[in-house]
Amino acid sequence: MHPSPCGLCAAAPPPFDAARSLFAYAGDVRAAIVATKYAGRPYPVDVVALRIHETLIGRWKDLIPDGAPPTVVPVPAHPWKYFRRGFNLPALIASRLSRRSGLPFDPLALSRTRGQVPQARLPGILRHGNVAGSFRVPRSRKVPATILLLDDVYTSGATAEACARALKCAGADSIVVVTVARTVS
Repeated sequence: MHPSPCGLCAAAPPPFDAARSLFAYAGDVRAAIVATKYAGRPYPVDVVALRIHETLIGRWKDLIPDGAPPTVVPVPAHPWKYFRRGFNLPALIASRLSRRSGLPFDPLALSRTRGQVPQARLPGILRHGNVAGSFRVPRSRKVPATILLLDDVYTSGATAEACARALKCAGADSIVVVTVARTVS
């Protein structure tokens, strides 16, 4: 997990405290994620959850200002995409991470409010506008103060930023984004 921000993030900090990824989005990792999301092949969810747990255990004080253990919140899939696939990969990984680590899990903290063009089909410059306003916290929901936001792939950061904005507007104090993989340029 590489701790250094890119030049863009250093110039205009995102609404989360840190972002960490386990792998580069290339080779076998990319093939496994693509095969799972688009061809319905099994994904090693338990192995990934274990790897996240082993990598981050005891590091909350380094990542989150108050060092409080976070609640694991997955990036939600749009309902039609969930219906079509039958699963949400970030939620599967988040659930296993919660069970393995003992961290609280809140799969309903965020919802996706509208569909949009899949981010994978867009160049980085269009991704932020594509997901702006796409996430919200249900009105009756009390948002945890400290959150580990889990997603499968971090490319431009647009999805993570949109989710973090919604969570911060609803009262979250600290957010760490953790993804399975990150694109590298």
